[in-house]
Amino acid sequence: MLRSAVFSVLGLLCADSVLAQERFRISANAGQQTSTATLTQQQTFDRYFEQGSFTFERTIPKAIIYDLGASVRIWRGLHVGAAASLFDNTGPGTVTARVPHPLQFNKPRTSSGDITNTMRRELGQHLMFGWNISTVATPRFGRAPRGLDFTLFAGPSIFVAEQLFVTSLTLSLENEVFPFDELAFPAAQTTSVRDTVLGYNAGVDMTWRFNNKVGVGVLLRYSNGTKAFAPAAGSQPVDVTVGGLHAGGGLRLMFGTPRRTVPPPKQPPVKQPPAKQPPAKQPPAKQPPTGK
Repeated sequence: MLRSAVFSVLGLLCADSVLAQERFRISANAGQQTSTATLTQQQTFDRYFEQGSFTFERTIPKAIIYDLGASVRIWRGLHVGAAASLFDNTGPGTVTARVPHPLQFNKPRTSSGDITNTMRRELGQHLMFGWNISTVATPRFGRAPRGLDFTLFAGPSIFVAEQLFVTSLTLSLENEVFPFDELAFPAAQTTSVRDTVLGYNAGVDMTWRFNNKVGVGVLLRYSNGTKAFAPAAGSQPVDVTVGGLHAGGGLRLMFGTPRRTVPPPKQPPVKQPPAKQPPAKQPPAKQPPTGK
């Protein structure tokens, strides 16, 4: 039974389905990044002959993503393609500052506040190698092929990520009130850092085909990449994780699909009358000999 199941799967993968005959496919999707991530930045500084620090945290929430891709069939159900995804979100981040006391040692003051316009942008470029499995039946009587097909894919990803970081705090003794036991939240200096992050992607694209040219689909893709960003010269690096689980759907356009023509019904052969044969030549009759 196991052997028969294996051969059945191999036969399904190697069969030239109707959908696998197309040469090019374009997909346009909109959806949501359904996973979240937390960015944590920690930095130390010297103040009042002691060491202070601050922590900046930003939760990357679920947000809308846009995706545009194209693929080409190179052999049977094997496809090669590329896609671009855009994630752009601006939201609040929290800064927690621990500043030494100007008059007492080991008496740090703590204060926290929000940075409202914390920007995060990710432009993902995904290279995909996929195999198409189709349940579309061969069309009959001139009807357009309809049905569901799956493309399982995986490949490397390149992200261009941009993230806002805190570089320093604006601290001044003139802005504090004696006896300096409480600290108002200081102003924070920020900067945006852009860098390239390498990662990977894997997922499935499900398409319902209406005809030879048009269909609708659902895209599920998980992508991931991590890199240490440097907010400023001499600052501690910050690990930035990009990507996540993308779920969306949209339009599918297929090109280069050969049209299947229905052969005309077979006609019974028409009986032809036998051809006339020319009459056979008769040998001449023998004549009796004549006397002298």
